[in-house]
Amino acid sequence: MKVMMKKTMIVAAALLVVACTPKTQRFEAADGSVTAVLKEKSGEWKITDAQGNEPVADYDSMRVEEVGEDGHPMTVVYFKGAEQYVRQYYSNMQVRCEGKTVNGLREGRWVFYHANGIVQSECVFSLGREQGDYRVYRENGVPYYIGKFTDGTPSGTWEFYDPEGNLAGTKEY
Repeated sequence: MKVMMKKTMIVAAALLVVACTPKTQRFEAADGSVTAVLKEKSGEWKITDAQGNEPVADYDSMRVEEVGEDGHPMTVVYFKGAEQYVRQYYSNMQVRCEGKTVNGLREGRWVFYHANGIVQSECVFSLGREQGDYRVYRENGVPYYIGKFTDGTPSGTWEFYDPEGNLAGTKEY
């Protein structure tokens, strides 16, 4: 049961099935840039990228918390000591957001992405509340607005940009 559960977690965390044999499964990111290969050795699965590196080796364990209708992981939690790192995916397996949680609350830097892989927003969290610089970008990477949060509340001067990236206005909080 333990080996089967470990295989299921690793397989579910992989990106997109490309080819499959009884002992080997290949996975690729939606953009084709990352390849992972799962190989069975001594009853355990090992995930590696195309260069043979183990991208999940930095974590103690992982858990798939949400699976999409097509069976691909939508939310995966990686554990390292007392810390938890969350990664959510779009249905095309592009990363939707990633960051750390502590006691179920967002903590530290979180990055959210558009479905095309371009950064949508960046923010630092403290105890689940936005804190500090907050940046939001359009799907083409052009800034949309930039501001600051203090304890989860907008503060200071926020800048708003037109679709070409020119400053269109400001608002004081």
